Order: sequence, then structure tokens, then C-alpha cells
Amino acid sequence: MNNEKSVEIELKLALPGPEAEEAVIANIREQGYRVKELKQVRNIDVYLDTFDWSLMKKKLALRYRTADGGAMYTIKSMGAIEDGIAKRMETEVLLDGPVDSPAEIPLKQIRNLIDGIIYPRKLLEHIQVRTDRRRYRVVSPEGAKIELAFDTSSFSSRGLHKPRRTQKLHELEAELLSGPEAALSSLSSLLSRSFSYPPSSASKLESAVERLKVLIPSKKPPEKYTVRLDDRLDLTVRKILAYQFIRFREQLPGVQRDIDTEFVHQMRVVTRRMRSALRLFRDAVPQSTGASLAGELEWLGSMFGAVRDLDVFLLNLSRFKEQIERFPAKKKEMFDNWIERHRSTPFKALSEALESPRYRDFERRLLRFLEVSLPVRPRAPLAVKLVRQVAPVIIKEKFDAVIKQGHRILENQKPKQFHRLRIQMKRLRYACEFMAPAYDGALDPFIERTVEIQDCLGEVQDTVFTRGFIDYLFDDWKGKLIEPELVFILGEIYQLQGEIARERQGKFGKIWERFATEETAGQLNDILAGQRAD
Repeated sequence: MNNEKSVEIELKLALPGPEAEEAVIANIREQGYRVKELKQVRNIDVYLDTFDWSLMKKKLALRYRTADGGAMYTIKSMGAIEDGIAKRMETEVLLDGPVDSPAEIPLKQIRNLIDGIIYPRKLLEHIQVRTDRRRYRVVSPEGAKIELAFDTSSFSSRGLHKPRRTQKLHELEAELLSGPEAALSSLSSLLSRSFSYPPSSASKLESAVERLKVLIPSKKPPEKYTVRLDDRLDLTVRKILAYQFIRFREQLPGVQRDIDTEFVHQMRVVTRRMRSALRLFRDAVPQSTGASLAGELEWLGSMFGAVRDLDVFLLNLSRFKEQIERFPAKKKEMFDNWIERHRSTPFKALSEALESPRYRDFERRLLRFLEVSLPVRPRAPLAVKLVRQVAPVIIKEKFDAVIKQGHRILENQKPKQFHRLRIQMKRLRYACEFMAPAYDGALDPFIERTVEIQDCLGEVQDTVFTRGFIDYLFDDWKGKLIEPELVFILGEIYQLQGEIARERQGKFGKIWERFATEETAGQLNDILAGQRAD
């Protein structure tokens, strides 16, 4: 059953405590409001989002609510609250009853609204809000119908967050059911004159995030780890590694519980970034330290890579969902089990690696390197050089390498050439991202252009891996009894990967033509010289 409301308009005021209810009701009755008390309810809300809060970053909140034995999903916008009045888009869908796993949304209507934002990530439970709500039906002097609620809310963290509770929040919410919007402004003015209650400036989700001190993952490093133009290089590499290792640890619980393939992907990316930083600034780090850390990161990266490559294969299978769904139930189960068996082996190896003495030793050595005081007279030749001296040289060198490799592709469009360019592009992108804070965001538009090319090259490489993996399977199956349907579907996937590769290679040519210009090189030079390009 659906109960859609395109717009929700409500007044939100912060209250000192539950004792405010009696005074407010008495006051508005004196001013000509008709008031009828309704049944008190307890709402238990679970807020859902991806591990990196993809919905919140798009100013959306997804809520699963149970109350009085009923259940519903609500997705609403998180617009600004002006003078305590919030005006938000909202869609509510009622369920037949509560569900066991709120993150596995059974409703196509809600899935259609969020899939384009979160795919391929999965939803997780982040925060629970319990609200005891005392309700009143109110009719204003001008005839507007309002539901007035006095809320006492408590917050608790869920999922991967550390268990934590906070003090309760007391609020007044007045939702306009019918009538002119001005009725809420009149009510707000009346209550402000009588009680001076401050307007609420945040939704319950935003209040919970703030009170529970939930950290929203961001690529922007905090002040402590922000690279500056006048930083020494040995300090710079420590800032980069320290921040990346924080991101590494943030993903670790998600990998250990294997609740979303994106956690493996993010940890693999972090290991690559750390290796790239050690490579870029190798002359600012003691040689033995840099080599040791880089070697262990390469080991970890190979573990993540073995799992991630299969995850990419599985994600590609979603393109064939229609064909797979046509399988009889038993054959589909066989197909799913076969995929899971191939992934379980490298995932087990990864899990064991993250619990191993080798990993713990790597972690100790990395932290010791990050925490020890900077040497006064370092042996590394570039340790005391400043970012402003070295960054332009490094970035221009990486940019020239990208341009050179790009020209090779135009002459010879083979998969190996695309893969080499992808590696060069990553090195350029990482160098720019490491240095971007020092240039006060001036490099951001250029970085976005490198990401566009890298994404296209990544899609080409995914097709290469997928076809290679299918070739390996067909070789392994020689002489074995294999279900014909399985061979057929993999053959179809193989053919489609070739079509995708050709399409992406054509797309690359157009993107590259816009990127590899004298104008791009000139803008980059201006930025590195300290002049913000338009």
C-alpha cells in the first residue's frame, strides 16, 4: 500500500524538556486554536545508507520505521530549515508488516529511487532513533489543519559503528496537513513570543550523526593531515600515509564481515595510494623503510586484488540478470554456488592475511614510522625539500608520461597499451590528489578530467580480465562434464565483453581529444605556478 506525499512542510522547534508540552497546549488554546489529543505512539526508525553515505551526500535520507505493529519506508530530501520551517520532498510506502532485514528493501518503488545513486554499493543500517511522540490534531484560527507532536528521541549507532548513546533530544514538530503555509509561520511567531524556543536547524538524522560523532567518509583529509606548500617532503609523505591508513582501518570491519564488495575495493585503492606515495616521494623516505613498507603493501594489494577481480566479474554478471533468471531454479542455484566457490578461496586467504602476524608486524612498523619525530639532518636527499619546490616537477613529469603513452595508443590500440596508460593516469591522478590541498582546490577540475579518462580505461581493463577469466575456466573445464547452460551464458558474457571493450575504446578517443591539448597543459602550468586557472 502506498501513501505518497510529494512535499512535507513542518515547523521544528527545540524544547528544553517534556514539561514544555503542557504550557504550549494551554497557550495555543488561549489564542483560538482548536486542539484534540491523539493516541501517543513510539516510532523506531532505522536510517539506511551505503558505507560512505551516498544518499546523504545527495541530500537524501532513507528511513525504515516501525510503529504500532506497522512498518513503512520513507525517503525524503534534506533541504535547509529556515526559521524552524522545513520544506522537503517525501515519499512514503507502507508495508504489510515489519521485515527481518530492513537493508534488503523489498519495494521496487523505493529501489527505483535509490538504485541509480547507490549502485553497486549495498545499504547498511547506520543509526536507530527511538521517538516517543505525543500527538495533537490542531486547527488554526485561519482553518489550517496541523498535526502537532512533542517528541522525545534517543539515538544509538548500529552496524559497523561503535556502540554509543547520547542524551535525549526534545522537539516540537508541527506538520501542515492542509491549509496555507503561512499558518506555520503564524504558529512559529506565537510560540517564539511566548516561549523563545529556538528553531531546530537539523533533521533527526543530522542530529543523530552530530551527537553520535559519526564520521562521514570523505576524500578530503582533516586539517591535521592536509598537505601545505611549505611542508617538508618527509612530513608530506607521513601526512599522506597516515590519512590513507585511517581510511584503510575504516574499511576493515566491512571486509571482515564481507557485507559489501565495495569495502574490498576501497581497501585495495588505499594500498595503491600508499604505494604510490612511497614511490613518488622515495627520495624523502629512508630507503630501507620505504622498500619494506612498499613490499608489504604490494603483498596486501595482491590479496585484495584477487578478491576484487572476481567481484568485478560478479558485477558484470548483473548485465545478464535477465538471462540468468531464466534458468530453472536448480540450475540457477548451481550457477550461484559455483561463483561463490571461486570467490571463497581468495577471500579466505585475504581474511587470514589480515589476521596474520605478518600484517600486525606491518601495522606496527608503519605506525612507528609515522609517529617518530622528523630527523634534524635526514639522510634521504629530498627530505627537507618543500612541496612548492617539488610538486610542480613531479606533476609535470607524470603529465608528460601520460601524454606520451596516449599518443602510443592512437598509433596502436591494443589492450596492453590501454592498461599502461591506465597505470600512468593513476600515477598522475594520485600525485595531483596528494598535492591538491596545497593548491587550495585549484587542481580539482584537472583531477576530475583524469578521473573521467581513468574510469573509461578501467572499464576496458575490466573486459580484459573478464574475458581472461572465462578463458581460464574453459581451459580448466576441458574433459569435464559441465552444464551446457553454464557454458552458453559464459560464452554470451565473453562476446558482450568484446563489444563493450570496442565501445569504450571509441569513447576514449573522444575524451582523450579533449584532454591532450596545449590548453590543458597551459592551465596545469598556471596552477602549479600559483595562478588559479579559469
